[in-house]
Amino acid sequence: MRRAAHLVTRFFGSLVARPLSAAERAWVGSLLTDAEHGVWRELRRADRRESVAVARRTERALAGGPHAADPDALAAALLHDVGKLDARLGPFRRAGATLAGALAGPEYARAWATRSGITRRVGLYLLHAEIGADRLRVVGARPAAVAWAAAHHDPARFGACGLPRAVVAALVRADGEAPLPPDW
Repeated sequence: MRRAAHLVTRFFGSLVARPLSAAERAWVGSLLTDAEHGVWRELRRADRRESVAVARRTERALAGGPHAADPDALAAALLHDVGKLDARLGPFRRAGATLAGALAGPEYARAWATRSGITRRVGLYLLHAEIGADRLRVVGARPAAVAWAAAHHDPARFGACGLPRAVVAALVRADGEAPLPPDW
């Protein structure tokens, strides 16, 4: 139920996403390398807005602890959804792709991605975690961002992504999509 509420909020937020302020853009620029920033700038306005919100929530969650203002954690938060670029889907088609993936199961995504047209784009959208990790790896992004992009939708991969547990917990809660494993 929590994930559904998160997705509904994201959907409506993406319909009316306002541009980032100069201060927000400068904050992002201060956290990312030139290569990472180049990829981040390609995101749709709503995705940039959401990535900043996730990074700010991550920053607040880590404040006062040993990972406060960790640039790797904040870069991971900003870059985790860059794989969505390849699908080129707007809010309505993303909602449809999410529903199709939930109904058909994740095993169909790879087959769909080999097809053409909207079917391919739905498959690419559903595979955005691994596509984003590959994209970040190619541009030389920091390992933490690559690892979190690959793992962020798969709780089974959280422990093996190489990020500290407190950082993973903050990222998961800040993004609001994947549940934290009970033993986390």
